[in-house]
Amino acid sequence: MAELEVKSMTETQLRNLRRQRTKEMRLQLTGFGLMIFLTFMAFGMVALDFDPTFIMGVVMLFAFIQVILQFYYFMHMKDQGHDFAKLFMIVGMFFAISFCVTFIYIVWIGSPI
Repeated sequence: MAELEVKSMTETQLRNLRRQRTKEMRLQLTGFGLMIFLTFMAFGMVALDFDPTFIMGVVMLFAFIQVILQFYYFMHMKDQGHDFAKLFMIVGMFFAISFCVTFIYIVWIGSPI
């Protein structure tokens, strides 16, 4: 087996690494707090019995924002080297949205073929 070479870090490198990790954790906690807040807002609107059409639109907007936050913060899409994965997710979202719009049109709006 190959021997692992352990390199000790200087005090400045260690301080910079701690600062970077602290900043990363702060961003993740901020994103998590925002997602919890959006969830409470959605439950609050339903509990206060707002107009169902308004609730549907706002809850879908909150869900879209939460998906973006999940990708950005917790799946580390903001980091370097994830361009190929981003491309596949964007293409997949395009097909998913186009399928949903098409079938909504076929089933509820237009007359089926």
